[in-house]
Amino acid sequence: MKVALTRPVGKSEPLSELLSQQQISSVICPVLRLNEVAVSDAAQAMIHEAELAIFVSPDAVRYFSQLAVPLAGHCAAFAVGEGTADAIQQTLNIKAKYPKQPDSEGLLALRQLSSVEGKRVLLVKGKSGRPVIAQTLKARGAIVDSLAVYERTAVKDTSDSWLDHWRSQQIEGIVITSNSAADAIFNTQSSASKDWLAQRTFFVVSQRIAEHVQQSYNIEQSQIVVCHGPDNRAIAGSIIDYTRQQGRKMTQSESQTKHTNTQQTQRAVEQTVASHQAKTGVSKVALLALLVALGSGTGAGYVYLQQQQQLQQTLLANQAISAENQLLSTQLNGAKSQLQRVEKVLDSLQGDVTKRLAEQQQNVDTQLMQTLAKAQQQVSGAVASEALYLQRLATFKVAAEQDYLGAVAILERLLESLASESNTAVVKQAIATDIATLKALPKPQTESLYFELHGLLSQVDVLTIKTKQIPQTSVSEDAVLSQQVDDWKANLQRSWQRLVDDFITIRHHDEVIIDPLLDKNEQLLIRAQLRAYLTQAQTALMDQQAGIYFSALDGAAETLARYFDTQHPSVNAMQQALHKLSRSEVQRQDSVELATPAAVKGWLK
Repeated sequence: MKVALTRPVGKSEPLSELLSQQQISSVICPVLRLNEVAVSDAAQAMIHEAELAIFVSPDAVRYFSQLAVPLAGHCAAFAVGEGTADAIQQTLNIKAKYPKQPDSEGLLALRQLSSVEGKRVLLVKGKSGRPVIAQTLKARGAIVDSLAVYERTAVKDTSDSWLDHWRSQQIEGIVITSNSAADAIFNTQSSASKDWLAQRTFFVVSQRIAEHVQQSYNIEQSQIVVCHGPDNRAIAGSIIDYTRQQGRKMTQSESQTKHTNTQQTQRAVEQTVASHQAKTGVSKVALLALLVALGSGTGAGYVYLQQQQQLQQTLLANQAISAENQLLSTQLNGAKSQLQRVEKVLDSLQGDVTKRLAEQQQNVDTQLMQTLAKAQQQVSGAVASEALYLQRLATFKVAAEQDYLGAVAILERLLESLASESNTAVVKQAIATDIATLKALPKPQTESLYFELHGLLSQVDVLTIKTKQIPQTSVSEDAVLSQQVDDWKANLQRSWQRLVDDFITIRHHDEVIIDPLLDKNEQLLIRAQLRAYLTQAQTALMDQQAGIYFSALDGAAETLARYFDTQHPSVNAMQQALHKLSRSEVQRQDSVELATPAAVKGWLK
């Protein structure tokens, strides 16, 4: 059997040597190349925060090591298989855990990955790989950061040139180590090439690849061999086992054919003997024929000897021809071996040329990608920072201030900033949903009530305080002296009264005075007390403390009624305002959960 090895450049040589030791020919023909993916500074920052690090392949380990960013000391490492674990040990000097079943399902079955809720997991992988690991760990509550460090791309746009070369080399088996390699191999529009591929035997390294080849390209299950593992020894062992099984089947078939031919020959001889016996019955006619035969026996014997000599010469000629054929076969095998060596040299030269071209192309692509990544990072970084700031500001407006209209304006600004960004459909949908939800909510009165209290505070200094006015002393008509002589007694009494009034003044009022008279300091204290009540009501309003708010309003109303002139228009207006405020609703609305923060975080990842 002759096998085509399709792994990327530099990965098929050890497998080719293992097959050569078992006299199995192989042709190295890489169908994929690995390209480094530029990693941003933000992505590199995730490495330091990781508590668990999962590597999906040795290539992921190799390209990760080129970043020169070490894992944290407390970070535990995991590998999909033993080969990847060995690469981690050799490259990063870290002992990694790996499952017995070398695939994603086996990795996820590890006990250490069954309880990862709240942990930060760094998944080091190739670009556009299987999402099963990330999806499963997120479902278990982990915070998964995917870090793509390389990508697989087809060496050629179509597989026609490969397939023509393989057909000329009479390839019987093809090794496939990934779905991407299978897609590159079957990337042909030629019906003849597709029919030729359908007759090959495919050696795949996992059941997942086998299902992909079978379902996507209609390859019979009998044409697919699932290897014992993804490493070179497992692949080589599977190919050797398959070759031996095919050899045993061919040997059994040849044995059955020889046995059948022998049986047929024996039947023919038996039939001839039986026929001869049937014809040799004893009769007079037979005796007469025997006498005649004896007469001609000498001639028949001579003819028989001639036939035997001719037969012997024929046998000798056949032996010479067989020897010559064997010599030609030996020469042909030598020519085939020499041709194989020439083919290996040509393949090696072709591999070197392909490798150099791939390296040059990779360098050009890398420089271009780095330039584009820097430009895109500058633009995307500014947009991402603005988006993160706006969604946090909107969340604060809703949760802390209950300023729904302000939050709507901020979300509309966020929607405008994401208009030209790609992959933002989910974020835009979440923003639109939050805007509609906030517009439908009742608007809280906190802000209007706060400013109304502020207006009342500004009126405290101009309010009229209630004070007692002492009536002016009126001159009684009885205090005037009469000109009549007969009124001398009354005049005497009035004169005595005037004399007494010069020393002692006694005033009489019709109303009773209870409250003492207020001086300026006392008036200032009263105004400060009213101002304190109003300020306390403001603070309680912002802290959503309804009991303190209404208690402060009651204290302000009581102070106003006791010490201020309620008949004055300004005092009366404040009383009415306090009464209105005491009947207002100040309870906080139920908390509103916005969908925008989660959508923005998912987009940034």
